[in-house]
Amino acid sequence: MVCLVWLVIYVTDYHEATRPRRLLTYFVLVCTLLYFCHAWYFLTKEESYGAVDALYMFCNLAVYPLFYCYILMLTKGDKFSFWSLMVLLPSIVFTVIALLTGGHPAVLLAAKAVFALEVILVAIFGLISLEKFNLEVRNYYSNPENRMLRSTSVLLVNVVFFVVLSSIANVIGRDAFWGSLLIGIPSLVFSGLLFAVFHVSSRIRFSASDFQKEIMEDEASSSDIPLVGREDVQLEARIASAMEEKKLYLLPGLKISDVALAVGSNRTYVSNALNSVAKMSFTDYVNSRRIEYAKSRMTEPEGNKVLANIAAESGFSSFPSFYRAFVKFTGYSPSEWLKKRKV
Repeated sequence: MVCLVWLVIYVTDYHEATRPRRLLTYFVLVCTLLYFCHAWYFLTKEESYGAVDALYMFCNLAVYPLFYCYILMLTKGDKFSFWSLMVLLPSIVFTVIALLTGGHPAVLLAAKAVFALEVILVAIFGLISLEKFNLEVRNYYSNPENRMLRSTSVLLVNVVFFVVLSSIANVIGRDAFWGSLLIGIPSLVFSGLLFAVFHVSSRIRFSASDFQKEIMEDEASSSDIPLVGREDVQLEARIASAMEEKKLYLLPGLKISDVALAVGSNRTYVSNALNSVAKMSFTDYVNSRRIEYAKSRMTEPEGNKVLANIAAESGFSSFPSFYRAFVKFTGYSPSEWLKKRKV
């Protein structure tokens, strides 16, 4: 029922949806069919290998690869190749073989082994792809919060949970739950995890395609800037100087392309300089200066001492992002840091 309700929601706005969300719609459809097959199995307990069992095998072997394709489309954008959908080939091959052999036990056992391998590979490469994209975002935006970082973190947690629980369920086998109320345990757990995945995914409004488009627009607007300052140390010094002189870090929408424009370089050189010399991502580099500015404002004898206002003045897009950055760079919450200063 959880899958079916979300399938209706996703199908309703399919034509207006982004490419990743359209692919996710097929993932939701496969999940819906998979749990329909589970319901059919537990209600009928058919002994012969029929069409429903074949559909179950296809969905069971296709669900994780399909989710991996969704992650790739989120993180690769236009670089996503539809050849990636070849990861669905094992589900097709095993389904055909199972139908031809009437569900031979050796085929079903091999399918279980393939499922276990899929789960591990999707978890590893999915996490790598998401983390790599998150790093690229942190190296481009000073305020990356609204660009899917928090959403993907939730997805990462759900992927790990799914991997662990799916592996356990795969080893136990669904026969162990037939005729037992224990079926309620995996049903509730998987329903909750699936709801979380569908809900979080429905809120994602930023993907690699948007990222690539914004980069192209920024590069087009600064195409006449000469590529100078390739020495990382010298370039980092120019960046620090521009940051302080022009107070660039106080701009909430600051991007690495803006800094590159200010120092007469390009974003790749700026990113490399910050990573190699300052040992920071662009986000951390900017936020460290914002926190120093906020600390100076908090210790002023006069003026507005409301933390939310200081956070906004310091360039943060929200108070939670200011709070997290403050704890990261000082080791204390803003109020704890103020108390420590007074001691």
